[in-house]
Amino acid sequence: MYLLPNRLIVAMNVALFIAYNGREDRPVPNAEIVAYFDHLKERSLEPVLQKLSGSGIITSIKGSKGGYYVEDPENTTLRDIFECFVDSASPEDGGFGSYERILSAQIEDWYGKGLGMLSVTSLKYLCNEARKAYIPTIETPPPLDFVV
Repeated sequence: MYLLPNRLIVAMNVALFIAYNGREDRPVPNAEIVAYFDHLKERSLEPVLQKLSGSGIITSIKGSKGGYYVEDPENTTLRDIFECFVDSASPEDGGFGSYERILSAQIEDWYGKGLGMLSVTSLKYLCNEARKAYIPTIETPPPLDFVV
């Protein structure tokens, strides 16, 4: 059976955050990622960053001014991230016999359709959607609010 791991959801959010805020000349350091996603601990974030970096989705720069950025957000899709974190190998029989084969076929069909959508959703597209929604970057402060 297929399950969407929590790390996949974390990875998609973190990759989008890095794509939206990072550049080669201004990579996003771990501390800023942890500060933004205050529910994440650095020790649980590190394996996600390593996997994203190892698969080429994000680029890592070492050193005191280091961090992460997405080299090609236009051609980096959610499917790339999905495939990095979800093992699509299905066991022959995980102990549920015929039922598992029937369910696996349905879930595989559903994933196939979903992967098509993920294939056309690039990080650049999502960054543009974030700009349209006026989500501030880590470099720009949020707009002033003069509500009395």
